[in-house]
Amino acid sequence: MVKKTVLVTGGAGFIGKHTVNNLIQEGFEPIIVDRKEKTEDIKCKFYQMDVTSEKLETVFKENKIDYVIHLAALPSVAESIKKPLKDCMDNYYATVNVCTYSQKYNVKKIIFSSTAAVYANPKYLPVDEDHPTDYLSPYAITKNASENFIKFSGLDYIIFRYANVYGPGQDSQGEAGVVAKFFELMSNNKPIEIHGNGEQYRDFIYVEDVARVNVLALKNQITNTIINVSTNTRTSVNELYQYLKSGLNYSLEAKHTESRLGDIPKSVLDNKKLVKLFNYIPEIGIKEGLTKMIKDMNDK
Repeated sequence: MVKKTVLVTGGAGFIGKHTVNNLIQEGFEPIIVDRKEKTEDIKCKFYQMDVTSEKLETVFKENKIDYVIHLAALPSVAESIKKPLKDCMDNYYATVNVCTYSQKYNVKKIIFSSTAAVYANPKYLPVDEDHPTDYLSPYAITKNASENFIKFSGLDYIIFRYANVYGPGQDSQGEAGVVAKFFELMSNNKPIEIHGNGEQYRDFIYVEDVARVNVLALKNQITNTIINVSTNTRTSVNELYQYLKSGLNYSLEAKHTESRLGDIPKSVLDNKKLVKLFNYIPEIGIKEGLTKMIKDMNDK
């Protein structure tokens, strides 16, 4: 039986590596396109290439691509505010490029990684997929524009709006969320800053759950829909700090600073649609996920 080939843009990144490993386990043949250099832990075909480049067409020419999982992006809200043009290129223009060649070479389905940021300050909680979109950052604008272009493209698609993804291998400097930043600082017993009063809360989802969902999207006939990927559970920044403080035996007290521009104070995503369509409930809660991260660190 011929394996289905899956192009994973950003496949050398945090979510990408976990998704690629899951694809291999499930019998797919992944191909990675990433601007990063190939590392020893990558065991599949790899193109070091910018997804915004016209050279991307060579990947489609040289391989029969059945599916695309488009993860490549500038994922930082803060950086998007500082560098909106870069955000536009890495998020929106990259998506247009990927879609253009996916259309030309008859890709069966594209899976797109969007974000809870497109809901801005929610009008109600938990936020379902019918909630109106709004913007507090260029990142949210370009992600939503990318969603709309994918819908316009005529490709079969699933758009996943991820909650706050965390887990082992997340870069605390680049694609970092609060978990990765806290984890690195506390592991090295360095001072922690909490923006605002710390009572702002998020819906944290473990990266392995996200990777499984990305692959499940290729194993069913569901198309042309938007789905939240979340735990439907809220955790405050203060609670997160306390969990890690206990797990890492951290001795310092956090310093509270001013809130950051673009940060959403409260975010929890309704995952009923995910559970219904995919028959999948995210398996790893925040305490278990943080424990797994600590174990992964100690095993290295």
